[in-house]
Amino acid sequence: MKRLFFVAGESSGDQHGAHLIRALRDMDPEVQCEGLGGQEMAAAGMALHFDLAGHAIMGFTEVLQSLKMIRRLFKDTLARFDASRPDALVLIDYPGFNLRLARAAHSRGIPVIYYISPQIWAWKRGRLRTIARLVRKMLVILPFEKELYEQAGVDCVYVGHPLLDHIPTVQIDGTLRGGLIIGLLPGSRQQEIQRLLPVMLETARGIRTRYPQARFVTPSVNPEREAQIRTLAGEFPLEVLVGKMYEVLDAARFCLVASGTATLETALFGVPLAVLYKVSYLSYWIARSLVRVKHISLVNILSGKGIVPEFIQHEASPERVLPAALELIEDGPARRQMLDDLAGMRLALGGGGASRCAATEILNVIGEARHDRTPVPD
Repeated sequence: MKRLFFVAGESSGDQHGAHLIRALRDMDPEVQCEGLGGQEMAAAGMALHFDLAGHAIMGFTEVLQSLKMIRRLFKDTLARFDASRPDALVLIDYPGFNLRLARAAHSRGIPVIYYISPQIWAWKRGRLRTIARLVRKMLVILPFEKELYEQAGVDCVYVGHPLLDHIPTVQIDGTLRGGLIIGLLPGSRQQEIQRLLPVMLETARGIRTRYPQARFVTPSVNPEREAQIRTLAGEFPLEVLVGKMYEVLDAARFCLVASGTATLETALFGVPLAVLYKVSYLSYWIARSLVRVKHISLVNILSGKGIVPEFIQHEASPERVLPAALELIEDGPARRQMLDDLAGMRLALGGGGASRCAATEILNVIGEARHDRTPVPD
């Protein structure tokens, strides 16, 4: 019997981890999965030891405030490894916690597989050396990542993007379709909603002045975030739907989106968007000194150019966002150009099959590791 320990620390990782677990169990029904993740991974058949995705943390200062919880969780996880060693540790993004855990697992002779790479191409490229030493197999979802890892001597496979597997599986009832729907997607974390939703709401008021018939809809990941969103919205007529993000994207003409996986999801639905990013001043100051990319959204990074407008930190203000939003809502040259660019980016990602490809690689690593149980020295 094969045992895998997973770690995913945010909602997108939980989503992709769930598809991976289903693919693994489909290929080998005897695989046992346990770990830290979220409710989607639990629903897919993983024994959930802690809902880490439900406690997602964003920003440097926010991490500092949660250090006690993180340290306790790390210690508990190592105790589990020592009590009953898994056949492999499967890490999903979340590098601050996961790379430290990879070091501890490696020293115990547990093969480490990394699915969905840390953004080394954006910042902390020095992590490449750490990954090369600790990770047995890197499974990447962005086409340009493979060359970076191979140059560093990492055994790396490009499996494709799991969103191309996930989106077709979601049942969309279509009840939102019709009329002018504007999506407000302020993220899944408490901190980013607190910072971004007020900007989005003020922008929405400006859109409503031009388009009184517009409906504004926000998806939320759970009832707790729904309550937060409703409190922030106050008397503004904002429709909040729990767990209905793709229904919103299916119906929307335009979306304001927090930087993250949601930008790519919106793009794959072919919906014009503007991207907002706002963290604490200290977190932004630190990030600015470390990040080495021109763009912050996955859409622009994948395209290699600024096809969607980005409003970062102080620029994420209603005065700056509203003109771009109005231009992309109306049927003019800017909207048509973005639609063409989004379609081109979708084609560049290729076909689906990421989850099944990743599952195959993981099972192969387990098979190889069972022939060699000798811990690899640091």
